[in-house]
Amino acid sequence: MSASKRITFAVAVSWLSRAVTILANLFLIPILFRYMGKEALGLWFLLGNSQAFLSLLGMGIEPTLTRQIALAKGKSGADPEVELTQESKQHIGDLVVTGRTILQWLSVAVFFIAWVSGYGLISQLELQEVSTQTVFWAWTLMCAGYAVGIWVSYLNSLLTGLGYIGLISMMSTALAVMTIMANIGAVILGGGLLALAAISVVTNLVQRFALLGFIRKRKPELLAIQGKWNAQLAKSMVKPSLHCWLTAMGTFLILRTDQYFIAVVSGTKDIPSYHAAYQLASNLMLLAVSFAGASSPFLGQMWQAGDLNRIHKLLIRNCRIGLLIMACGSGFLLISGKELTNLWLGENIFIGYKILATFCIMLTFEVQNVCLIYSARSTGNEEYAISSLGAGILNIFFTMILIKPLGLWGVSLGTLISLMLTDNWYALYKPLIRFKLNLKDYITNVLIVWLLFFVLTLVSASAVKYIFNVTNYNPDWIIVIATSITTVIIFFTAIWLTIIGKKHKEIILITIKNLLKFT
Repeated sequence: MSASKRITFAVAVSWLSRAVTILANLFLIPILFRYMGKEALGLWFLLGNSQAFLSLLGMGIEPTLTRQIALAKGKSGADPEVELTQESKQHIGDLVVTGRTILQWLSVAVFFIAWVSGYGLISQLELQEVSTQTVFWAWTLMCAGYAVGIWVSYLNSLLTGLGYIGLISMMSTALAVMTIMANIGAVILGGGLLALAAISVVTNLVQRFALLGFIRKRKPELLAIQGKWNAQLAKSMVKPSLHCWLTAMGTFLILRTDQYFIAVVSGTKDIPSYHAAYQLASNLMLLAVSFAGASSPFLGQMWQAGDLNRIHKLLIRNCRIGLLIMACGSGFLLISGKELTNLWLGENIFIGYKILATFCIMLTFEVQNVCLIYSARSTGNEEYAISSLGAGILNIFFTMILIKPLGLWGVSLGTLISLMLTDNWYALYKPLIRFKLNLKDYITNVLIVWLLFFVLTLVSASAVKYIFNVTNYNPDWIIVIATSITTVIIFFTAIWLTIIGKKHKEIILITIKNLLKFT
């Protein structure tokens, strides 16, 4: 299977995973709102958000190990189906054993460091409906679950680095659905924070056995790759892992600290509405960066093989698709976000268009950042720690200043301003230099296309909503359906005009004609 087909398959599975997860959450989140008190629900979102904090304690080892395995495979050639040379096999084997040893010891340290850090935050919260002891035990279980996740992450690095992204996504999808179903059952049966936290531990244990079972049954040749502890390889991981960890630390300070400020300043009861609005925009972002995430190991292999021309084509395509998704999706949310929230969670949950618009702008830039930075980092380029940390520090500064006069909007606005001053320009500048890609070409082929279809979606969806409002036939479900259909038509038009090549257009048209003849 070619790199293009593997990427397409991985993205298709990733989108299916996201669609299934969104659909499952459509049932889960309303159930959480119904069966859990606002304080308990806010605490669960706060603890769930802390998973991002726990990921920092992985010290950047897993992504570094994944990239080094991909680069080691790339020494055998850029073709995903290339037969590994003996040199590549030995290198990969040593990387796996070395990475596994580091991660196993790290998982023990993670548990204790995470628990102590969480204790410091939880002890500062003023709780009325939920006991502090319950929160501490729930946090202990979540720390144990994440420690197990770090312990087994070398398996994920091995499969991802070798290019089995689609298969990993399929397994993750099945596991995510099982977890959500278990959460729904636990909440309906009266389980609270402790039950939900216990499920997170079981999830990580199941992941380990699922990965091992898959390798033994479907890819036993991977177990035949023998390796040994290599101190030199361990040393070579230190610098890139440190840079990766610092970059992740900055990302955490940028995107994951809002709920902590809200909890300390106004309590956990305001978190659910803020979280719901962020979920609308962040789900779009997760769909938009799917191509970039799926392309990373292949870009590393192409870079190792010196195929810069293929990298340019793949990079432009990934950025264009990602920003088109954000253009059409953001246009829809900025017109029908309130109606969608009302249908999803009920009345009086929607937080307002100011905050939602801020999220859409911020995450549109974040999609561009991810598409470009992931591509550059897949080649071993780790030069984004300073800008990321700078953005994180500025975010804390601006949030502290703006939260009191502007409330929740000040929290989101502080994040946007900090990113505009740092990451949003550096993440464009540095990767373009790395890949020797002309800025004018990028603006013409990506940014102008994004702007055109964003404005088109915004105007068209607004016109459709206006027509229904004028006729006084404007229930929420009608507005959502009408504007979403408009958005989907514009999106597929954009894909047809800017993404699909002439050859594939001809194949699609011939297929459609044959289907019409058959009917």
